[in-house]
Amino acid sequence: MKLYLKDYVTLLSGVSSIVAIFLVIEGHIPLATLFVWIAWVFDALDGVVARLTGKKNKMGSNLDATVDLLGCAIAPAICVYGGYRPILGPWWAGALSMAPVLFGVIRHARAYANPVKVTNLWVGLPRSYSGLGMAGLVGSHLFVYTWFQYAGIAYILITPALGISTIGWQGRHHAGLKWFQAMFMFMTFASFAFGLVMLALGHGVAFVMDAVFLWMTGYIVFGWWLMISPEEKRSYRRYISEWKKEF
Repeated sequence: MKLYLKDYVTLLSGVSSIVAIFLVIEGHIPLATLFVWIAWVFDALDGVVARLTGKKNKMGSNLDATVDLLGCAIAPAICVYGGYRPILGPWWAGALSMAPVLFGVIRHARAYANPVKVTNLWVGLPRSYSGLGMAGLVGSHLFVYTWFQYAGIAYILITPALGISTIGWQGRHHAGLKWFQAMFMFMTFASFAFGLVMLALGHGVAFVMDAVFLWMTGYIVFGWWLMISPEEKRSYRRYISEWKKEF
Protein backbone atom coordinates (compact mmCIF):
# COMPACT_ATOMS: atom_id res chain seq x y z
CA MET A 1 0.00 0.00 0.00
CA LYS A 2 1.42 3.37 -1.02
CA LEU A 3 -0.07 6.76 -0.19
CA TYR A 4 0.65 9.88 -2.20
CA LEU A 5 0.47 13.56 -1.25
CA LYS A 6 -3.16 13.75 -2.42
CA ASP A 7 -4.05 10.94 0.00
CA TYR A 8 -2.59 12.84 2.93
CA VAL A 9 -4.69 15.85 1.92
CA THR A 10 -7.71 13.53 1.99
CA LEU A 11 -6.72 12.39 5.47
CA LEU A 12 -6.57 16.03 6.59
CA SER A 13 -10.23 16.22 5.60
CA GLY A 14 -10.90 13.26 7.88
CA VAL A 15 -8.95 14.84 10.74
CA SER A 16 -10.95 18.08 10.35
CA SER A 17 -14.18 16.09 10.53
CA ILE A 18 -13.08 14.35 13.73
CA VAL A 19 -12.12 17.71 15.24
CA ALA A 20 -15.64 18.95 14.39
CA ILE A 21 -17.13 16.00 16.31
CA PHE A 22 -14.90 16.68 19.32
CA LEU A 23 -15.93 20.35 19.28
CA VAL A 24 -19.62 19.41 19.38
CA ILE A 25 -18.93 17.18 22.38
CA GLU A 26 -17.26 20.14 24.10
CA GLY A 27 -20.22 22.41 23.26
CA HIS A 28 -18.53 24.56 20.60
CA ILE A 29 -21.19 24.15 17.91
CA PRO A 30 -20.38 27.15 15.64
CA LEU A 31 -16.69 26.28 15.60
CA ALA A 32 -17.58 22.65 14.85
CA THR A 33 -19.53 23.74 11.76
CA LEU A 34 -16.48 25.70 10.61
CA PHE A 35 -14.38 22.53 10.78
CA VAL A 36 -16.94 20.73 8.63
CA TRP A 37 -16.29 23.47 6.08
CA ILE A 38 -12.52 23.05 6.48
CA ALA A 39 -12.95 19.32 5.87
CA TRP A 40 -14.80 20.17 2.65
CA VAL A 41 -11.94 22.44 1.55
CA PHE A 42 -9.42 19.62 1.98
CA ASP A 43 -11.82 17.27 0.17
CA ALA A 44 -11.82 19.61 -2.82
CA LEU A 45 -8.06 20.15 -2.70
CA ASP A 46 -7.14 16.47 -2.86
CA GLY A 47 -8.36 16.32 -6.46
CA VAL A 48 -6.37 19.45 -7.32
CA VAL A 49 -3.23 17.95 -5.78
CA ALA A 50 -3.81 14.69 -7.67
CA ARG A 51 -3.96 16.54 -10.99
CA LEU A 52 -0.91 18.68 -10.21
CA THR A 53 1.22 15.71 -9.16
CA GLY A 54 -0.17 13.27 -11.70
CA LYS A 55 -0.58 10.57 -9.07
CA LYS A 56 -3.50 8.14 -9.09
CA ASN A 57 -4.17 4.97 -7.15
CA LYS A 58 -7.17 2.77 -6.39
CA MET A 59 -6.59 3.21 -2.67
CA GLY A 60 -6.99 6.96 -3.07
CA SER A 61 -10.45 6.81 -4.63
CA ASN A 62 -11.70 4.42 -1.94
CA LEU A 63 -10.10 6.53 0.78
CA ASP A 64 -11.74 9.66 -0.60
CA ALA A 65 -15.21 8.06 -0.65
CA THR A 66 -14.83 6.79 2.92
CA VAL A 67 -13.57 10.11 4.27
CA ASP A 68 -16.46 11.81 2.44
CA LEU A 69 -18.87 9.68 4.45
CA LEU A 70 -17.27 10.94 7.65
CA GLY A 71 -17.04 14.59 6.62
CA CYS A 72 -20.24 14.98 4.62
CA ALA A 73 -22.65 12.79 6.59
CA ILE A 74 -21.43 11.81 10.06
CA ALA A 75 -19.78 15.08 11.18
CA PRO A 76 -22.69 17.25 9.91
CA ALA A 77 -25.13 14.89 11.65
CA ILE A 78 -23.27 15.40 14.94
CA CYS A 79 -23.47 19.18 14.40
CA VAL A 80 -27.21 18.82 13.79
CA TYR A 81 -27.56 16.93 17.06
CA GLY A 82 -25.56 19.55 18.95
CA GLY A 83 -27.52 22.41 17.46
CA TYR A 84 -30.98 20.90 17.93
CA ARG A 85 -30.51 19.22 21.31
CA PRO A 86 -31.41 22.38 23.27
CA ILE A 87 -34.40 22.93 20.99
CA LEU A 88 -35.90 19.44 20.59
CA GLY A 89 -34.34 17.55 23.47
CA PRO A 90 -31.87 14.66 23.16
CA TRP A 91 -34.21 12.03 21.75
CA TRP A 92 -35.79 14.05 18.96
CA ALA A 93 -32.48 15.72 18.13
CA GLY A 94 -30.91 12.27 17.96
CA ALA A 95 -33.68 11.01 15.67
CA LEU A 96 -33.25 14.03 13.39
CA SER A 97 -29.49 13.56 13.18
CA MET A 98 -29.95 9.97 12.01
CA ALA A 99 -31.24 11.15 8.62
CA PRO A 100 -27.93 12.40 7.19
CA VAL A 101 -26.08 9.34 8.51
CA LEU A 102 -28.52 6.73 7.21
CA PHE A 103 -28.99 8.33 3.80
CA GLY A 104 -25.24 8.96 3.57
CA VAL A 105 -24.47 5.31 4.30
CA ILE A 106 -27.01 4.13 1.70
CA ARG A 107 -25.46 6.45 -0.92
CA HIS A 108 -22.00 5.16 0.02
CA ALA A 109 -23.09 1.54 -0.38
CA ARG A 110 -24.88 2.29 -3.66
CA ALA A 111 -21.69 3.76 -5.12
CA TYR A 112 -19.81 0.53 -4.40
CA ALA A 113 -22.63 -1.78 -5.49
CA ASN A 114 -23.19 -0.07 -8.82
CA PRO A 115 -20.54 2.58 -9.67
CA VAL A 116 -21.79 5.45 -11.80
CA LYS A 117 -19.99 6.07 -15.08
CA VAL A 118 -21.54 9.46 -15.83
CA THR A 119 -18.86 12.17 -15.58
CA ASN A 120 -20.76 15.40 -16.14
CA LEU A 121 -23.62 14.84 -13.69
CA TRP A 122 -23.97 13.54 -10.16
CA VAL A 123 -26.57 10.82 -9.63
CA GLY A 124 -28.44 12.19 -6.62
CA LEU A 125 -27.43 15.21 -4.58
CA PRO A 126 -23.75 14.91 -3.58
CA ARG A 127 -23.20 14.41 0.16
CA SER A 128 -20.75 17.31 0.17
CA TYR A 129 -23.49 19.82 -0.68
CA SER A 130 -26.13 18.42 1.66
CA GLY A 131 -23.61 17.96 4.49
CA LEU A 132 -22.14 21.42 4.23
CA GLY A 133 -25.61 22.90 3.78
CA MET A 134 -26.68 21.34 7.09
CA ALA A 135 -23.53 22.54 8.86
CA GLY A 136 -24.10 26.02 7.42
CA LEU A 137 -27.68 25.96 8.65
CA VAL A 138 -26.68 25.18 12.23
CA GLY A 139 -23.77 27.63 12.19
CA SER A 140 -25.67 30.50 10.57
CA HIS A 141 -26.81 33.73 12.23
CA LEU A 142 -30.32 32.73 11.16
CA PHE A 143 -30.31 29.72 13.49
CA VAL A 144 -31.32 31.93 16.42
CA TYR A 145 -34.79 32.38 14.87
CA THR A 146 -37.47 29.84 15.74
CA TRP A 147 -38.96 29.83 12.23
CA PHE A 148 -35.54 29.04 10.76
CA GLN A 149 -34.93 26.24 13.26
CA TYR A 150 -38.15 24.49 12.33
CA ALA A 151 -37.73 25.11 8.59
CA GLY A 152 -34.29 23.59 9.08
CA ILE A 153 -35.85 20.31 10.22
CA ALA A 154 -37.39 19.87 6.77
CA TYR A 155 -34.07 20.85 5.17
CA ILE A 156 -32.21 18.22 7.23
CA LEU A 157 -34.69 15.49 6.35
CA ILE A 158 -35.00 16.28 2.65
CA THR A 159 -31.49 17.13 1.45
CA PRO A 160 -29.77 13.87 2.52
CA ALA A 161 -32.69 11.89 1.06
CA LEU A 162 -32.05 13.55 -2.30
CA GLY A 163 -28.63 11.89 -2.19
CA ILE A 164 -30.14 8.47 -2.82
CA SER A 165 -32.44 9.68 -5.59
CA THR A 166 -31.60 9.36 -9.28
CA ILE A 167 -32.05 13.07 -9.96
CA GLY A 168 -29.05 14.46 -11.82
CA TRP A 169 -27.12 17.41 -10.38
CA GLN A 170 -24.58 19.40 -12.34
CA GLY A 171 -21.07 18.00 -11.87
CA ARG A 172 -17.61 19.39 -12.50
CA HIS A 173 -15.64 16.42 -13.80
CA HIS A 174 -15.49 17.00 -17.54
CA ALA A 175 -14.07 19.61 -19.89
CA GLY A 176 -17.30 20.26 -21.78
CA LEU A 177 -18.96 22.58 -19.25
CA LYS A 178 -20.75 25.55 -20.75
CA TRP A 179 -19.65 28.95 -19.49
CA PHE A 180 -22.54 29.33 -17.02
CA GLN A 181 -21.96 25.82 -15.68
CA ALA A 182 -18.24 26.46 -15.28
CA MET A 183 -19.00 29.75 -13.54
CA PHE A 184 -21.33 28.00 -11.12
CA MET A 185 -18.61 25.47 -10.25
CA PHE A 186 -16.02 28.26 -9.98
CA MET A 187 -18.22 30.08 -7.48
CA THR A 188 -18.27 26.93 -5.34
CA PHE A 189 -14.49 27.04 -5.02
CA ALA A 190 -14.53 30.84 -4.69
CA SER A 191 -16.63 30.37 -1.55
CA PHE A 192 -13.59 28.67 0.02
CA ALA A 193 -11.47 31.76 -0.56
CA PHE A 194 -14.27 34.06 0.55
CA GLY A 195 -14.57 32.23 3.85
CA LEU A 196 -10.85 32.45 4.52
CA VAL A 197 -10.82 36.19 3.74
CA MET A 198 -13.76 36.84 6.07
CA LEU A 199 -12.06 34.94 8.88
CA ALA A 200 -8.79 36.77 8.27
CA LEU A 201 -10.63 40.11 8.48
CA GLY A 202 -11.97 39.14 11.90
CA HIS A 203 -15.57 38.36 11.00
CA GLY A 204 -17.19 35.64 13.08
CA VAL A 205 -17.75 32.03 12.12
CA ALA A 206 -21.50 32.62 11.74
CA PHE A 207 -20.87 35.16 8.96
CA VAL A 208 -18.91 32.55 7.02
CA MET A 209 -21.56 29.88 7.59
CA ASP A 210 -24.29 32.28 6.40
CA ALA A 211 -22.54 32.45 3.04
CA VAL A 212 -21.89 28.69 2.99
CA PHE A 213 -25.52 27.87 3.73
CA LEU A 214 -26.87 30.23 1.07
CA TRP A 215 -24.46 28.98 -1.59
CA MET A 216 -25.05 25.31 -0.88
CA THR A 217 -28.79 25.86 -0.88
CA GLY A 218 -28.49 27.70 -4.19
CA TYR A 219 -26.77 24.68 -5.72
CA ILE A 220 -29.34 22.28 -4.26
CA VAL A 221 -32.23 24.32 -5.68
CA PHE A 222 -30.78 25.23 -9.09
CA GLY A 223 -28.07 22.67 -9.83
CA TRP A 224 -30.49 19.86 -10.69
CA TRP A 225 -32.48 21.65 -13.37
CA LEU A 226 -31.43 25.11 -14.52
CA MET A 227 -27.75 24.22 -14.94
CA ILE A 228 -28.38 21.16 -17.14
CA SER A 229 -29.09 21.45 -20.87
CA PRO A 230 -32.01 19.57 -22.49
CA GLU A 231 -29.56 17.33 -24.40
CA GLU A 232 -27.79 16.40 -21.17
CA LYS A 233 -31.11 15.64 -19.50
CA ARG A 234 -32.17 13.28 -22.30
CA SER A 235 -28.82 11.51 -22.34
CA TYR A 236 -28.85 11.24 -18.56
CA ARG A 237 -32.36 9.72 -18.47
CA ARG A 238 -31.30 7.08 -21.00
CA TYR A 239 -28.23 6.22 -18.96
CA ILE A 240 -30.15 6.02 -15.66
CA SER A 241 -32.78 3.71 -17.12
CA GLU A 242 -30.02 1.24 -17.98
CA TRP A 243 -28.09 1.85 -14.77
CA LYS A 244 -31.10 0.90 -12.63
CA LYS A 245 -31.28 -2.50 -14.35
CA GLU A 246 -27.82 -3.43 -13.01
CA PHE A 247 -28.95 -3.57 -9.39
